[in-house]
Amino acid sequence: MNELPKMQRKVYERLCEYKERTGRSPELSVFARDLNIHYVSLRQHLEALHRKGYVIFESRGRGQSPRLELPARATGVPVLGSIPAGPLSEALAEPEGFLPLTGARQQFALRVSGDSMADLIQDGDIVLFRKGMPTRSGEICAVRVGNSEVTLKYVDHHEPQTVTLRPHNPQYPTVAVPATEVHIEGVYLGLVRGELIGALYEAL
Repeated sequence: MNELPKMQRKVYERLCEYKERTGRSPELSVFARDLNIHYVSLRQHLEALHRKGYVIFESRGRGQSPRLELPARATGVPVLGSIPAGPLSEALAEPEGFLPLTGARQQFALRVSGDSMADLIQDGDIVLFRKGMPTRSGEICAVRVGNSEVTLKYVDHHEPQTVTLRPHNPQYPTVAVPATEVHIEGVYLGLVRGELIGALYEAL
């Protein structure tokens, strides 16, 4: 699978959400309005997703709606790539596969690289997140700092202007970051480790 540009990723994720919620593919003109993009632009994005293997999108000829389908395996919780559990660095955002879990429209998973959260979360673990903000200080989150840097840390709120990113491993430093630069991508729900990964993980 190829890495997706931002808009293609949005179209793909919304398509997955719609299919999980309704059990069918959306009507394209309505889907384009929901995404706030032109119908022609939507078709171009879907054609690109088809070429990359994310969807099945085929013309049926004049007067007929195109065929739009998600491969059967493209369901469940998407594993979007890797997240560093160490120094701040740019995370991969390339989908690797899906965890076959249901009721997971607002969830995603990331593969951990590094040991700053060890021994609680170890290198190679797949961590499950819910989209949204933490409800209290001290929760583990997937955090983006600035435009592209992502890390996995405890998020502590000590004062309105500063957020502290705290590792579990005492060998790593705690970092204070201006609150305006911190974006919470997801809040920790649990993890999959070892042999369980082979049992649950469906590679694309």
